[in-house]
Amino acid sequence: MPVYSHSKLATYENCPRQYKLRHIDKIEIPEAPEGIEAFLGSRVHETLEKLYKELILSKLNSLEDLLLYYNQQWDKNWHENILIAKKEYTKDNYWNAGRESITSYYNCYQPFNQSKTLATEHLLTFKIGEYSIRGFIDRLGYQGNGTYEIHDYKTSGYLPTQDEMDSDRQLALYQIGIKERFKDAADIRLIWHYLLFDREITSTRTDVQLEGLKKEIIALIKSIEKDTAFEPRESRLCNWCEYPAFCPAKRHELKIKDLPSNDYLNEPGVSLVNKFASVRAKLKELKDQEAELEAQLNLIKEAAIQYARGNNITNISGSHFLLKVMVEKTLVFPHSGEDKRMELENFIKKAGIWDEVSGLSLTKLAKLIGNEGFDKKIGDQVKKFAEEVDEVSVKLLEKKNEEDR
Repeated sequence: MPVYSHSKLATYENCPRQYKLRHIDKIEIPEAPEGIEAFLGSRVHETLEKLYKELILSKLNSLEDLLLYYNQQWDKNWHENILIAKKEYTKDNYWNAGRESITSYYNCYQPFNQSKTLATEHLLTFKIGEYSIRGFIDRLGYQGNGTYEIHDYKTSGYLPTQDEMDSDRQLALYQIGIKERFKDAADIRLIWHYLLFDREITSTRTDVQLEGLKKEIIALIKSIEKDTAFEPRESRLCNWCEYPAFCPAKRHELKIKDLPSNDYLNEPGVSLVNKFASVRAKLKELKDQEAELEAQLNLIKEAAIQYARGNNITNISGSHFLLKVMVEKTLVFPHSGEDKRMELENFIKKAGIWDEVSGLSLTKLAKLIGNEGFDKKIGDQVKKFAEEVDEVSVKLLEKKNEEDR
């Protein structure tokens, strides 16, 4: 049976196709670029792990020791495949951000006696229902009296709100595991250190919330195990995905990326998209023209009606066509929300004609009471709810030749 983790579940939520390629097909990309953000995070994590791991043995590193270690780890692990997606930043920008984060953290928490460190990079494995869950806790601390701390170090360039962290899943999952492992755990604090901002965010979860989380996790895992399509889900995260060559949403874009200009424009897929876009643009232009012409036509209709009324005529003659201006009496019934609407509905239901007007179609109602075979008494009652108005229409007719008459 597979083992799940927060990151594994998050991968599926972000993109089912990436989940399949990574965790089911297990496709390895030997030269997949490492993002500079992940590289920075690893170096800062290593430095803080050194700080607390050696504190367990009563060795307190100085800030200078930690910054030297950070520099060594950066140089030792740096390679040319590291991807800097945000071109406005350089390698040095990220390097300096790491040094400043470590410095701020050190100055804030020294002498680091807020709690006793029990473990760093602690592997936690536990069960939710029948499913195995595992994760790594950056630092597990203990304050005494059954109070535990789950610490997580973040080098993200985004600072979340308290509400976001109160609904965060990762550390809440770890709380489930800690409660299972440490039976004396009466109070567990979830603590995120947003190092680039020198901010600490703390949250807690009740037993009721944890039970709800367990149900959500079980439902999500069942969805994963029932999925057979694993459709790709496009987002800004695609920029960091290592599988564009295997993704139906990105494969063609990758294929044409480096084609010379002539080959690019003649590539069948590119040609199809360009033609589609061109035709759609023309269609939009025609629709815009149609809307403009419709507006002109309505203005002409209004002018024709006024002309016919002013000259007491019904037919306006042109060169080859004529406009017939017709006035008919029509009944206008109250619409939804208008006065007397509910009275009308109740009357129609009592009269037993509700189904005949399809749940009160006002057009059908007007036609129905105009039929000769319709009950005149009911019709007269229904008419009391209506207003009789003149409905004017304009019809274009072709003139007939003399020999056609």
